[in-house]
Amino acid sequence: MSEDLFADTVTSPGLLVTVDGPNGSGKSTLIAAVHALLERDLPVHCTRQPSPTPLGDLIRQSEQEYRGRALAWLIAGDRLAQMENEIIPQLQVGRVVLCDRYIESSLVLQRLDDVPTEEILHINRGILRPDVRIRLVAQPEVLTRRLATRPPDAARRFERLPGASERELELYEDADRLITGQHQLPATMYDTSTTEAAGLAERMSEVIRVYRAEHR
Repeated sequence: MSEDLFADTVTSPGLLVTVDGPNGSGKSTLIAAVHALLERDLPVHCTRQPSPTPLGDLIRQSEQEYRGRALAWLIAGDRLAQMENEIIPQLQVGRVVLCDRYIESSLVLQRLDDVPTEEILHINRGILRPDVRIRLVAQPEVLTRRLATRPPDAARRFERLPGASERELELYEDADRLITGQHQLPATMYDTSTTEAAGLAERMSEVIRVYRAEHR
């Protein structure tokens, strides 16, 4: 069921860049820093998943109420709607779209909710194929320490699971193998254990610029 995960829809003249990694790895910080660097001379649009819409906000605030397959289908529907309503229009006018979380997050968080991989792939079929896929990792003790500094939030159910950081890292490894092996879409990986994500912004910005120069 995974053969049609990515649609044939072209992203040019824009560029779709996705950033994934476990909670506490610095995704949002890195994207903000990369955005500041790229927007000096490129049109850039930042977004996130779940989407910055009423549906996305509902999903984000309802991890306690919706679980398992119900939550997985809500997230998949939100992703497909965001693709049509936000991401594709931004790509069509030539913007670099930086997306905080993408399909890898579903292949991790929904598996933590006991949803089978094949079902996750099936309900997300037809999504856009990223041009650049960024994967963040960090040592589990570093992730745990960072998460401990966050204010308590009942909506962040996955962060509070026992051994969450270790399990997320394992499942992100599985997701990376699947997307690289079955869909020939390798990621550029950064370890944020000792380097703050913001410090990687120059390197990530250069990866994006090189890809854009070679393919657009």
